[in-house]
Formats: sequence, C-alpha cells, structure tokens
Amino acid sequence: MIVFNFLAPKPSSSMKFDMSTCNDSNLGSDRHKWFYIRPEFTFNLLIKSGCNHIESFKNARDAKEIVFVAQMPHHRVGVQLEYSRWFQFLLGLLDIRTLYGSHSQMPEEIVILLDVRLGYRTHKDPENVWHELAAANTTRTLRCKAPELLTCQQLLQKQEGHTYDCDTLDLFELGSNPYPFYLLNIRLPVDREACRRSANPAKLPNCALAEIDLLTLIEIHQNGGFTAIWLGMKTFIFPFVLAMLIWYWRRISALPRFPYLVEKAIFVLGLSLAILDFPMEWLSLWFKIPFLLFVTDIKQGLFYAVLFGFWLVFAGEHLIDDTSRNNLTAYWRNLSSVLVASLCFLIYDIAERGMQLADPFFNIWSSENGTTLAYTMIYTASFATVVYFGFLFYKVILVWMTVKRKRAAQLYRTSETRRLKVESIIYRFKFLMCFTLVCAAFTIVSYLLKQHGEGQIHGDDYSESILTNSTSAFFTGTFGMWNIYVLLLLSMYAPSYKRYGASIG
Repeated sequence: MIVFNFLAPKPSSSMKFDMSTCNDSNLGSDRHKWFYIRPEFTFNLLIKSGCNHIESFKNARDAKEIVFVAQMPHHRVGVQLEYSRWFQFLLGLLDIRTLYGSHSQMPEEIVILLDVRLGYRTHKDPENVWHELAAANTTRTLRCKAPELLTCQQLLQKQEGHTYDCDTLDLFELGSNPYPFYLLNIRLPVDREACRRSANPAKLPNCALAEIDLLTLIEIHQNGGFTAIWLGMKTFIFPFVLAMLIWYWRRISALPRFPYLVEKAIFVLGLSLAILDFPMEWLSLWFKIPFLLFVTDIKQGLFYAVLFGFWLVFAGEHLIDDTSRNNLTAYWRNLSSVLVASLCFLIYDIAERGMQLADPFFNIWSSENGTTLAYTMIYTASFATVVYFGFLFYKVILVWMTVKRKRAAQLYRTSETRRLKVESIIYRFKFLMCFTLVCAAFTIVSYLLKQHGEGQIHGDDYSESILTNSTSAFFTGTFGMWNIYVLLLLSMYAPSYKRYGASIG
C-alpha cells in the first residue's frame, strides 16, 4: 500500500482552450455541419475548410453567424495529442470574458442561452469527419462584476476596453472517456426583436450580454497514471478481501447458533468493501460505459453509509451492560442520521450525474429550483453528519467508562471462563476502537477534502483545487487503511475452532 501511495501522481489535470470564432453563412440552418480548426487546409477540393475565421464580431450581421469552436485535445509541437480511456471522465467549464462599454452596462446577473454541440472522432475517421455525441440548448446564470474604477480619468472614460469579472460556468460532464478526440461548437443566439420589446431585457436569454471578447474552455480529466495506480490497488486487494469474507462467513455459519448482530454487521461491512474494491474500471478500457462515474459514486456512498452505521453498532455492542444488544431495531434512532445523510446525497447524485447520463450539459445549479434543491440536500446531509459524529463521540466515551468501571470492580474475575471471555472482548475493543477513531478521522478528512475539491473545480478556483494538486497519497492511503481495518475486523472477530470448556457458543 505504501508503494502505491508514493507512486500515485496527482488525481486530475486541466487544459485551457481559447475558443476560435468561425463564420456560419447558413445561420445555423445546417445542423449537420461541424466547424473545426484542424486541419486548416485540405488538398481535396471537394472538402471545404472547417472554419472561416471571424476577425471582428462587429462584422457579423447576426449572432447566429458566430460559432465558437474548441477542438480537444491540443496540437503541440506538430504532434496531435489524444485522450485515453484511462482518463475516466471529462469535465468542461466555460469562462466568458466580456468588454465593459460606456454605451451599455451589463447587470450583475443575467441569463444566457447556449446552443451547444459536442462531437467526437475516432482513429478510423478522417480528420474532417465528426460524429455528434450530444446537443442541447441550455441556459446558465452568468454572474459578473464590473471592473473597479481606479482613477477619475477612468471614471470619465467608463473604462473602455476593460473586462467584466465573471464566474466560471459548468458546461458539460462525461462519466467516461471512450474517444480520443472531441469537438465543441457553441452559439449564443439572440432574439433582437424580443429584446427590444421587453421591459426587462436582463430576464431574456443573451439580451443583456455585453460584447464578448473571448470564450475559454477549461477541460479537466483524471490522470491516467492515477487511474493505473488506483486500479492496481483495487486489483491487488480485491481477491484478499473476497477470500477473507468467504472464510469469515464460513466460520460464522459453522457455529451451532445464530450469528450475533456485530458479526452480521462486520460481514455487511466486508461485503460493501468488496463491492467498492471490485475493479470494474477495467471494463471501461474496452467498452463504452457512460454510467461509470455514477456507479462509482453509488458504490462510494454505499460504503460510507455502511461504515458509519457499523461504527455505531460496533460501539453499542461493546456496552456490556446494555440490555438492547444484538437487536438492530434498538439502533434505529442512532442510524437515522446516517440514513438521512445517505438519502440526501443519493438524491443529489441522481439529480446531477443521473440526469447527465441523458444530457451531459445538464447542471443542477443552472436553475433557481435546482440550486435550492442542491443546497437543501447538502445542508441537510451536513447537519445529519454533525449529529452522527456527536452521537458517535458520546457512544465511545460511554463504552470507555463502562470498560473502566468493569475493570475497577473486577466483576469479570468471578470465573475463569468469564474472565477469558471479557478479557478477550476488552483487548479487541481497545485495539480496534483506537484504530476505529483513527480510521474515522481520516475518513472524515478525506470526505471533506473531496467535497471541497469538487466545489473548487466547479467554481472559479479550479486551478487551486486539491483534486488537481498532489493529494493522491492521502486518498490512496485512506483507501488502503479502509481495507486493512476491515481485514482486521474479519480476522479478529471470526469464531475460533478452539473451545474453552463452557464457553462454547
């Protein structure tokens, strides 16, 4: 595990594309025509150039004439780069740079309409042939700030030529990366007649949009090296977890009694870890699996829910004086916060990535109702998580006090059988509870870092996101710690074939 931690590169990387502007003389009437910037020239007279560049937007008669083009990935030093299936996902952000003018000022918040087409090309296709992957007319809310006025002269001149400071917009997200080349065509259509008639043009799409200076596409993908290390870890550890899980359940099934609740909980935890460890990402290297990212999130969420629930049951079952032991229904209050948090994140994930399976340009944050739903789910889940950890902390303190009181009273020395049994429980409890607290701390930090990093990626701090910097060792280390923790539970709580007199059963 340590070797994997040191070898893992940073989780993801980004590329910037300053979008080219092409002229569409057909005003978008030909929906099958693609605009591309490479190859620039062709020796085949029957094939037209992929882009007639527009030098100035002022020369365009209609907004439909202007097509913004990004061809991914870059062409560097005469070499055409290409994407790999190892990249796993593809995320696109859009940065719109608009000019500040004295004749018109843009409101701080406007609605923009994007006519977007995303295409792909394989190695077998000619360079001028593109296939449509997705197309949509999607709206986004653009929030901008006017440039700061620094001097009186600038105030009088209205800062001509300066640009607005606008938020970065989420554009698309692909849950897999099966193609080597992608092409993006964007139009910003404007209904001039409707804009003139409207009393509040800011409410109509693109009516209040200032003159565009530049559109920049920011593309983010998972590093292939990180994918290889992550898959290597899963492939290496999965057989051990599966074999240990089968061995553990055979030991439990061989007992002349029904399994205890803690034994069932350990088995369910091991099963959820085996599901998480299963390296299904290998399939994406040969097959198109657009739902890969969604399934990965579901597997991760399932493991979190089972792990958090197990800690409550594990601590509760070690309360030796508790008469409600070995009864799952007694934990319904304890597990309610875990259930609420899990359901909230499941609803959020289905609303976001579930919808993106049908429409990669869908974004839950693009509408007011979607934003309200997203914030409600996140805040509710966060509150439930705080309540959960507060209760877990209380449970751990209660268990420590119970064990301390038992040892002080020396009640467990009433018989040799009882002493061996309780000492075994206390020893396992001390070791595993300490490991549990360490595992819980790393799990919480890992979860918070991932959520914060994803928030940075979808915001203006994408370049500073911890997911695009060197946090691989922490994530792979936490993943390895989960496996070690569960393997220890399976081995230490598996019933022994040894018998100690009356302690059988």
